[in-house]
Amino acid sequence: MSVTLLVGSQKQLADGLPWLRQFAESMKLRADVLVLGLDHRTLELRSQKELEQIGLGSSKQATTKSPHRVERVESDAEAISLQLAKWDSRLLLMVDDVDDDRFQATLFDRCAIKSVWLSSKGTPPESSRHVFSIDDSSDKVTRWISRRLLGVDPGLHLGHEWLTELAKQSQSSSEPTSEHSGPVDAAIAKALSLERQRCDPGDLIWVPFGSKPSSEPHYKVARALLGQSTQASVALVSQKESWNQSLSASVRYWASHVAEPMDRDARLELARSLEEGSEPSLEFLGLISAAAMLAAFGLLQNSAAVIIGAMLIAPLMTPIMGAGLSLAHGNRPLFRRSLLSIGIGFAGAFGSSFLFGLLVRLVHHPVVTDEMWGRCNPSPLDFCVGLVGGMAASYARTRSHLSSALAGAAIAAALVPPISTAGLQGSFNVWESTERGWPVFGPLILVCVNVLTIMIGTSFVLYARGLRVESGHKWATRMTVSLVTLLMLVLVWMMHLETWLF
Repeated sequence: MSVTLLVGSQKQLADGLPWLRQFAESMKLRADVLVLGLDHRTLELRSQKELEQIGLGSSKQATTKSPHRVERVESDAEAISLQLAKWDSRLLLMVDDVDDDRFQATLFDRCAIKSVWLSSKGTPPESSRHVFSIDDSSDKVTRWISRRLLGVDPGLHLGHEWLTELAKQSQSSSEPTSEHSGPVDAAIAKALSLERQRCDPGDLIWVPFGSKPSSEPHYKVARALLGQSTQASVALVSQKESWNQSLSASVRYWASHVAEPMDRDARLELARSLEEGSEPSLEFLGLISAAAMLAAFGLLQNSAAVIIGAMLIAPLMTPIMGAGLSLAHGNRPLFRRSLLSIGIGFAGAFGSSFLFGLLVRLVHHPVVTDEMWGRCNPSPLDFCVGLVGGMAASYARTRSHLSSALAGAAIAAALVPPISTAGLQGSFNVWESTERGWPVFGPLILVCVNVLTIMIGTSFVLYARGLRVESGHKWATRMTVSLVTLLMLVLVWMMHLETWLF
C-alpha cells in the first residue's frame, strides 16, 4: 500500500515531495511517484534521486525491501487508475498545474481512491494553528482528514457563512461564457479577500469533497481558489469511495494481476477491429450459412468431427464481442449494428439449415439423431458454456500471442449446432416434446441464453482489460443490468421447464 505523487514537471516534483513525505509518514505507507509522460525519462531519474535523498522516515518503510517506486505512465486517466490499482495505492497526491488543469480536474473527479489536489505555498504545517477547515458543520470530516494526512487537527475555521455564501453564488451561475464570471467571480473575490485577512504564509486550507467533487455546489469556487490563493496552501480532498468506484478499482486491480494492462494503441486497434467486424455484410451471411449447413450435415450423420469443422468457419465471435464492447464503451450505435449482424446471422443459419433439411427429405427419410436431441433439453448448466466461452474469446482477443480462432470455435460450439438443430427439426415437422427434449424451441432457447451470456461475459472482460465506459454513462449500466436481469429470469424459467413440459 502506498501514497502516490503524480508529477509532470520539475516544479511539481519539488513542491510535492515534502507533502508526499508528510502524508506517507502520517499514514505509515510507502511513498511512490508516478511520472506523467512515457518520454519523461529524465524526470523519472530525478524523482528516484530525490526520493533517495529525502528518505521515507518510518520504521515500517525502512524495513521494506523496496522502499519506494518510480515509474512513467501515459497521460491517460485510465492508465493512471490501472497503475494506482496495481500498486494498491490508498492516496493520490497532485500538485496544481495551470497548464494541465483540465486533466487534473478529470482525474480528481474520477479517481477511485482518496485524492488530494494541492496548491502548495510552502512546506506542510506542523501545528494546528496553521491548519484551517472551511466549515464548522464539516469539522468532523476535516479533522479526520487533517489528522490522517498531517498528524494534526485543524485549529481554525474560515466560517460557516463563508462556505454557504460561496455555494449559493456558485449555484446561481448558469454556465457563464468564460470560465469564471458573474456570481462566481464575486465568490472568488470574497474567498481571496478572506484568505488574505485570516491566513498567513505557510497556512493550509482544507476543502473536503465527497466521491463526486464536480457535483458539489462549491466546486467551481474551490478550483478557482486552488489556482489563485496568494498566501496559504489549499488542498481539495476527495475523501471517500462510492461502492461502484470501489468495485471498479477492485476489477482493475484483479485484471492488472492476471495480465499486463493493454496499452492505448492496442485498445484502439482492438476496438476498431471489433467495430469493423460487427458491420452486417454478405460475406458474414455467406460464411454463417455455410457453417450452419455443414453443422446440419454433421448432426444428421451423428458426426462430432463434422460439427467441429462447422464451428471453425462460423464468424459469430466478432459481432457478439462487438455488442460486449458496446456495453463496455457505452456505444449505442455499435450495439444496434452488432444486434443487426447477430440477427442476420441467426436468420441465415436457420434458413440455410431449414432448406438443407427440405433437401434431405427429398432423398432420405428424416431422422432426429442423438446429436440433435442433445441440444433440445436446455438446462442451467448451459449458461456456463456461453459465459466461459465468451470470457475466453474476449480475453484471447486482447492477448496477441493467443489464438482467437480457438476462442471463436468455443463460441460457435454454443450457437451454430443449436441453430442448425432447430432448422432441421422445423423442416422435418418435429414439434412435439418428448422425454428427450423440446424440439425447435429448446435449441432456440439455448441459442438465446448463450448469446446473452457470451455478450455479458465479453463486456466484463473487455472492461477489466481497459476498454471501458466513460464515467457517468448511464445507458451502458442500465442495459447491462437489464440483460443480467433477463438472463436470471430465463434461468429461473429453465429450472421449471420440465414441470411445464411434462
